[in-house]
Amino acid sequence: MISYVSGASGFLGKHLTKRLDNLVAIPHDKISTTKLDSGFDCFYFLSSYGNMSFHKEDDKILQANIIDLIHILEEAVKHDFKSFVFISTSSVRLRVQTMYSRSKKAAEEILLAFMEKYNVPIAIIRPMSITGVGEQPQHLIPVLIDSCMTGKLINFVPNSVHDFIDVGDVVDGILNLSDHRARGIFELGSGKSYTNQQVLEIVEKMTGKKVNINLVYKLRSYDNPDWVSLNFKARGYGWLPKKALETSIKEMVEAYHE
Repeated sequence: MISYVSGASGFLGKHLTKRLDNLVAIPHDKISTTKLDSGFDCFYFLSSYGNMSFHKEDDKILQANIIDLIHILEEAVKHDFKSFVFISTSSVRLRVQTMYSRSKKAAEEILLAFMEKYNVPIAIIRPMSITGVGEQPQHLIPVLIDSCMTGKLINFVPNSVHDFIDVGDVVDGILNLSDHRARGIFELGSGKSYTNQQVLEIVEKMTGKKVNINLVYKLRSYDNPDWVSLNFKARGYGWLPKKALETSIKEMVEAYHE
């Protein structure tokens, strides 16, 4: 049986599709018109818009995170599928919200409504800060590594906190919850917080070089000191994160050299 994946070309999508057989990748511009075959097994909704600083168009945020999703859900409930997995964001529970995080929260409510009305297995996954080889170059760890290697000056906020989780562990969690036909909202995180300063020190240790920083007070309004996983429901299905942040960064530094 086939599995559908939207957002297959993204960071997480590339890692997930390596683990799937008989998959059909749906391009972003085709989601709103896609018709699903009756024989499909799982749907992995990874496509998104708005989680990067240069994603500014509100209409695209709403289209990708809500309108496209509704179309796919209406298609999916026509069939007897094994699992529907939606990748949300851990930012939905932060004190400061954005158009992106609110659209994801709205999507979660829509998914729960479909799950309850049609009695179908829908897993809503809120990954914490996904990192690993292939991570977007605009994100913290790739920026720090690049600064070490090139000497590029970067703006840096030392006290912001994140719960980092390796992309391989996230894929394991997605597949585990899908295999168990899990229902509800799940966070995938380590439960351990790292400040940006701690991350910087690990990067410097792994590269043997210094990051060239310009200290600033704030870069993002929604950063806060307690952005760490509090929901461990996924562990009840046998999932546990395996890769330490130090190992992820070491692999990313090696990949940078390659």
